[in-house]
Amino acid sequence: MDLIDEYTAQQRWRNWERYLQYLPVRDGGHVIDLGCSVGGVTDLLSSRVGWVTGVDLNNEFIKFCEKKRRPNQSFTCDSFESVDYEAIGPISGVWASFSLSYLENPQNFLTRIHDALEPGGWVALVDVSCFLSGNMARDARHHDSVREFELNSWKSGHYDFDFGSKMESMLKLAGFNVIHYDDNVTDAELNDSGPASREVINNWRARLERLDGLRNAFPVAYEEVCSEILSFISSPPRTKRNNVKFAVGRIT
Repeated sequence: MDLIDEYTAQQRWRNWERYLQYLPVRDGGHVIDLGCSVGGVTDLLSSRVGWVTGVDLNNEFIKFCEKKRRPNQSFTCDSFESVDYEAIGPISGVWASFSLSYLENPQNFLTRIHDALEPGGWVALVDVSCFLSGNMARDARHHDSVREFELNSWKSGHYDFDFGSKMESMLKLAGFNVIHYDDNVTDAELNDSGPASREVINNWRARLERLDGLRNAFPVAYEEVCSEILSFISSPPRTKRNNVKFAVGRIT
């Protein structure tokens, strides 16, 4: 499974419409989609606002989005920190799903976004908490070691596997008023109850294959760790464990 196929499949499990109903969008507004990947949310937003700019550091994603670009969309291949948001023009909202967790200092970035937004502007964040360990049985042999790996990744300034749990406080610290927060969003792939479908399991298998950090952290037990994750999401005892969170902040 290539990356485009993997991310395209994920769009079916996110149920983005459920999130978008809480956004204070307005006709004619300009929204930035940070980490647009294959443009699933970009397309939904473009039917609600005047213009959407998708940003992603992966050029393969940008090329894919450009091929199906709508008249009120634009795309740029760049890091979030490098974009000149002030030069883009008035920004009414920012959407970032599963993307700010890659930043070394998301708090500073959110403060910068706050300053770039027009009056009444908003930010919507969707992200994971205990991304890997939350999808393992708590009594699994490697559960605690995987949780330690997640914490060390954040402490080292790499990917934050627990960014979702920090979003609400970060938005407030950046000056936003949090107008909606859900700390246990149902997601067929990342936060659900009961055994996952075969397609979801295959997508998890593809994700684990490209997690080099996990492979390097468990050079001997990597296959066993993957087996424990896949076994849990395939099993009836699987339950929602607050692994996906959603927050919307607004400038008042």
